[in-house]
This record gives sequence, structure tokens and C-alpha cells, in this order.
Amino acid sequence: MKLLFFLLLVHIGIITNAKCQFKFIDSCVKFNLHLKIENPYSDTIVYRYRDCDKDAGITQRVVLNNGEARVSGYINRSAEMIINCDLYAKFEDSSFLRLILEPGDITVSLSMAGTHIVNEITTGSVAQNERQKWNNENRFLLQMENKYLREFSRYLRTNSKPDSAELQKKQQEYQNRSDILKELKSKIALDYIKMHPNSYFSGALFFLYQRLYSPDTIIQYFNTFSSNVQQSDFGKYILDDAFKRSNNWDLFAAYMDSASFRKLNNIKSVFDISLKGVNGKEVSLFNYKGKILLLDFWGSWCAPCIASIPHVNQLISELKEYPVEVISVAMGTKEDVWKKIISKNNYMGVHLNDSEGILAAYYKVLSAPKYVIVGPDGILFNSDAPFVTSPLLKKAILEIVTKLKL
Repeated sequence: MKLLFFLLLVHIGIITNAKCQFKFIDSCVKFNLHLKIENPYSDTIVYRYRDCDKDAGITQRVVLNNGEARVSGYINRSAEMIINCDLYAKFEDSSFLRLILEPGDITVSLSMAGTHIVNEITTGSVAQNERQKWNNENRFLLQMENKYLREFSRYLRTNSKPDSAELQKKQQEYQNRSDILKELKSKIALDYIKMHPNSYFSGALFFLYQRLYSPDTIIQYFNTFSSNVQQSDFGKYILDDAFKRSNNWDLFAAYMDSASFRKLNNIKSVFDISLKGVNGKEVSLFNYKGKILLLDFWGSWCAPCIASIPHVNQLISELKEYPVEVISVAMGTKEDVWKKIISKNNYMGVHLNDSEGILAAYYKVLSAPKYVIVGPDGILFNSDAPFVTSPLLKKAILEIVTKLKL
């Protein structure tokens, strides 16, 4: 779930045979959600969505009152909220609800059997009703997917050796089955999208499966959407993901304001990039040329990122005798929240705020936490380094130190 979210979309251009453009206008509108759960598995739920008024991802626990909860917030035309009814679920399964939010009042009534959502009735969201209809028409595939999820979930709960070879084998079997189903569902989804270009649900569907397609294909389908869908959160996330998976700047030139395009197009090395530091001044990465850089991409909306801060601090302490600079790069995080997290957690190292997504776009960072290792000359060593809790990360850095005789 871990998704990014902020291209510089001040002007979005639509590439067609006759190239036309329209100005991106942020439409921040309020929603009111009334959630009712029959036979809830827990008295607490967790919900996540992107709030455009706060300009941040929201993750919130709510204690149910007689099985009910009320949530209000602001969304850009339409957005997705993920509701987790089982706090102990290790991955997204049938205890999760993907809800397409729309402006105004929304009521969602869920019925549960154990940890599983077995029925959903939603009013106030046309797109969510379209999703329910689509799910019903493809129920067989969804039932197969849920069956695999339940089997694997049971195995995880009963297996006492989480690092065993048997577990890895089971996980691979589950992944293979899941990939086959996803491929089949994605083909059915594309047929729906072609027929419903004005639907926010089409945007949600495409966002769900877009990793299966090339950036060129994504742009082709994006161009078929209505302007409302293009300018919703779904549209922005679709472009953001495609942009970060492509090195073809020209493909995206018409989707960005000219200043942003020039800025990205002129970057020849990481040392050409400057970002705001905690003192409010621009910090050039050129200042760290000659050192090995560990770029720690994180965000305030990313719980694993916050939980990993003590491990980042420990790594910084262990590497202080080496020519290594750990630079933590905040993404999608408001400045006041960014500074508060740094202070509250005694977050060590150099801190930069990538508010425009420049560095994230340069290294194609699609999720967080993400660790990137760059050599002293700006050459990329590892764009997907081990997680900071793993001893393999320190090992990888020291191997570079030894190799380069630093």
C-alpha cells in the first residue's frame, strides 16, 4: 500500500493527435463517512486515505461505538480509503475494504463473519456502487483470490518458524497463484475502463493494475479518461507512478509545468539537485560529493518509516568513522510535520524535504521506506538497498568502502 503521490502537476497536458492542454485545478471537497459494522471482529478499526486539506496521508485508529464510527475529511474530487477491520492482518485480505470516497455524505454498512467482510451496502458513492457491481460480476475470481488469502493467512498464524524454507516455498506458491489471477482480472478491468472513461471507479481500477503496464501504455489509457478522473487523486497517482518508472522525459513533458520539466530534464547527476534543509535554506547534494551517500526516503504517512528511525540512528553511529553520509529525504510531508517528527524522534543525520518530488523522481522511488546507495562520484550503486533493520545494509555500504579504498 505504500504509494507516492506528488508530481508537479500544475498544468496537465493531454497528448492527442491535436495536442490540447488544460490547467490542473485542485478541488478539495469534504466527505462525511458513517460506518456501520454488524458483528465486528474487533472494537477498533484503522483507516487510511489522502487528505487534501492537510496535504498528507492520514492513518487513524477509531474505536467503534456500538459497531459504528464517523469520519470526515477532504479529498481531491475522489480518492480511496482503505479500512482494516482486523488489526492483526499481516497483509490486505478479506478483512479490508477499499472504499472510493466522493464528496458529501457516505454510509457504509458491513456484515462480518469472523475476520471476513461478507456483505457491503454503500450509499453516497456512485463509484463504490460501480465497484460492487464489478466485484459481483467477477465474483468467481474474487472468491478464488480470497481462498488463497485465507489459506496463506492460516498458514502464517500456525507456522512457528517465520524464516523457514517451507514458509518461503508457501509464499512463492501463493504469489504465483495471485499473479495469475491478477493478470486475468487486469484484462477484464481494461475492458471495463475502455467502456467507462468518466468513472472514478475506472481510475481506481487502473491505478490498482497499472504496474502491469509500460509507462507508454499508461499514458495512452490516461488520455481516455475524462478530465475529472484525470485530475482526481487516482489520475495524479497514475501519472506519478508512470513517471517514476520511465526515463523518457519527453513522454511527460506535456503533463508538467514547463519550469518543472526544465528542472528535471537538466539534472545530469544527483549533485545537480538541491533541496530544503531543516533551517529553511537550500542544501546542494554537491556538498557531499566524495562521500558514499545512503539516501533514506521516508514520509510522515509511512508507519514503518517512523518505526525504523532508531535503526537509522544506530546505523549512523556505527558508520561515523567511515566516509559515509546518511541523508534522510522526506516525501509528501508538510514542513511543520517533518520538523516535528525529526525533533520528537531525535532523528540523526542530514535531513532534506523533497516537497516537489525531484529526488524521488530522479531515483524512481515508488514507495517508502526506500534506501538508495550512491557512490562518491554520483554513480548509483544500489537503487533498492536492504532495509535498515537488516545487517546486509551496513555490509553493502562497507563493501563499497573497501572496493573504492576510501
